[in-house]
Amino acid sequence: MRRREFLGGLGILSLGFEIGCGPSPIVKHARESGTFAPNAWVSIRRDGGVVVEVDKVELGQGVTTLYATLVAEELDVPIDAVETHYADSLPAYRTSSGMQLTGGSTSTRDGYLPIRKAAAAAREMLVGAAATTWGVPPAECRTEGGFVIHGGDRLAYGALTVSAASRPVPSSPNLKPRSAFRLIGKHGRRVEARAKVDGTAKFGIDVRVPNMVRAWVLHGPVFGANAISVRSDKALALPGVLDVFAFPGGVAVVAEKTWQAIAAARVIEVTWDRGVVAGLDTEKLRAAARADTSRGDEQLQTTKGNADKAIANAATKIEAFYEAPYLCHASMEPLNCTVHVRGKKVEVWAPVQSPSVVQAAVAEVVGVSPEDVLVHTTLAGGGFGRRTHADFAVQAAQIAKRVGRPVQMTWSRESDMTQAQYRSINFARMRGALRADGNVAGIDVHLLGQPLLEESIAAFGDALPFPRAFVDTIRGLMATNTLPDLGSLEGFDNTYEVEHRRIAFTPIRTKLPSYFWRAVGPSFTCFALESFIDELAHAARVDPFEFRRRLLPVGSRARRVLDMIAPAWSAPKAPGVGRGIARITYAGETEVAEVVDVELVAGRIKVRRVHVVVDCGLAVNPDIVRAQMEGAVIFGLSAALDQEITLANGVVQQRNFDTYPVLRMFECPEITVTIVDSGEAPTGVGEPGLPPIAPAVANALFALTGRRLRRLPLQKELDVS
Repeated sequence: MRRREFLGGLGILSLGFEIGCGPSPIVKHARESGTFAPNAWVSIRRDGGVVVEVDKVELGQGVTTLYATLVAEELDVPIDAVETHYADSLPAYRTSSGMQLTGGSTSTRDGYLPIRKAAAAAREMLVGAAATTWGVPPAECRTEGGFVIHGGDRLAYGALTVSAASRPVPSSPNLKPRSAFRLIGKHGRRVEARAKVDGTAKFGIDVRVPNMVRAWVLHGPVFGANAISVRSDKALALPGVLDVFAFPGGVAVVAEKTWQAIAAARVIEVTWDRGVVAGLDTEKLRAAARADTSRGDEQLQTTKGNADKAIANAATKIEAFYEAPYLCHASMEPLNCTVHVRGKKVEVWAPVQSPSVVQAAVAEVVGVSPEDVLVHTTLAGGGFGRRTHADFAVQAAQIAKRVGRPVQMTWSRESDMTQAQYRSINFARMRGALRADGNVAGIDVHLLGQPLLEESIAAFGDALPFPRAFVDTIRGLMATNTLPDLGSLEGFDNTYEVEHRRIAFTPIRTKLPSYFWRAVGPSFTCFALESFIDELAHAARVDPFEFRRRLLPVGSRARRVLDMIAPAWSAPKAPGVGRGIARITYAGETEVAEVVDVELVAGRIKVRRVHVVVDCGLAVNPDIVRAQMEGAVIFGLSAALDQEITLANGVVQQRNFDTYPVLRMFECPEITVTIVDSGEAPTGVGEPGLPPIAPAVANALFALTGRRLRRLPLQKELDVS
């Protein structure tokens, strides 16, 4: 029985119970291969090696170490004895969302209990098999170091693979209590780090398939442009070049080697049409948003009390307008995908965040069923949401279908930036008021931006586990403002206790696609809300820390995290330094507060220190939590200070890192992270550290200069203000 067939069978049989006559797939697989695999995640070989299938993509966030830690903990083996493998696109690995997906800071939350249960089930079956061999009660046995032990007797896991496979799979195995943890909450080393250092790690761009050719894609200056004419005679005469042809959305240059394709691309002359966003100008879009004063036809997310009345009757009224630009994901590894079309069967090798989306999209363009598309997920050099989209995989499939050989397609950095799936441009009109006692009377939020959920549903397409008619109905309701786009507004309702509150959304619809970007909605909504809370605090002449504390429920995790950052807020600071604070309850589960120290050096914003306090429940791997906070701060600072995507007549003006700068090492601040264990179950950490950094810096700049910057990126706004 082949591995894919076996795991596919487990996906159908759930825990592998027998159907009809004969041995179950688990027993048959153990007898044939010597490998004990009681579920789709954990298997134990005859030599005692433990293998865990990682059904998420490793983007650098540490999910490989997470899975290895959970399995090693419950199986009582050293973590070095656990071998990790990145799972293919099989039904067994679809989560509660109905898709195999890495995103939304859900990997720890999705995997913590299922992976532990998978390992614990294997442990109980091994113990049961050993106990039967010895004729003793299982309760008298224990496990340690890959052995089942009873008194002076020991049996290695590898010696029990066939007998354990014959036992019933426990549906509710006993999990270790926290008091017995050896690794969870303690282990720090990354299991995939060595391969990344010594060069043996295989990213998508490292894939090699027999008889493979390379494709380099040319894209037009305007998003979605198609080629009208292609002059390729010079290119076709170069060594190694096999073909040059136009396809929807680009021109493919196919060669034996990538560098041959790149050289050929330089001598190709293409005439492009005007694309799908010809005429789009971000400056005009900004002006239109500022002029928009519409009320009454917005999508309402939240209404509590009567914000209009409370604001009208208040002693002090404040209005502010906040802006944030389109943003590109700009992952370090260029977008790439390898595809082999063989009749009605398709194989894909790619660093993708959603194999399910790729399956559905590639199947549609090739003309096969999704079940006939197998996606092999590789390591990815960053993702930040971009790799949940399948547009680049679709292009690779189109090229491979024509070429008839395995094709590895690569995009240039310029293509990545000009043909991206962008973080939406956003605008927020904020109104707020204070009562005579300085407390908040009411807050009114009106967000204008591209509808995130509406556009992402379209991108997911047939990968969604719902009938097409239902999906089309949902999109239709969103398109007519009947159903609110909650993804765009996420983060405005941020735990603060405000008696009168109104939150509304007006969609901006352009043909430039918007999509998930790290931290999604709160990447902007936190900037607007936390900056505005600061404005209210200063208007009330109340310390910004204390003002926030008053608004948070007594005894809440949010208030406890804020209290934990109090020493950083009250610490002495050097002359010429401004200090700012911001916080967030991310996705209703992870609490983060940040305090920053900022100075101006020759007109340049210099962030000196960032203090982070995070409550993500149980930190399975504290070092990874710390690294994710640090990475989110640096990623967020790059966007907060300098990054933007602007368009003039439909042409993206930023094409590489010279005009879309990433924070350099010498610019990075000192970052201190404090992890609070609230006793809760683990929650996500990949994104929550990002949203507070921009408002914390803006608030620090106000404290330093007296100027309130309400538009991102802050450096550009500072230069023109």
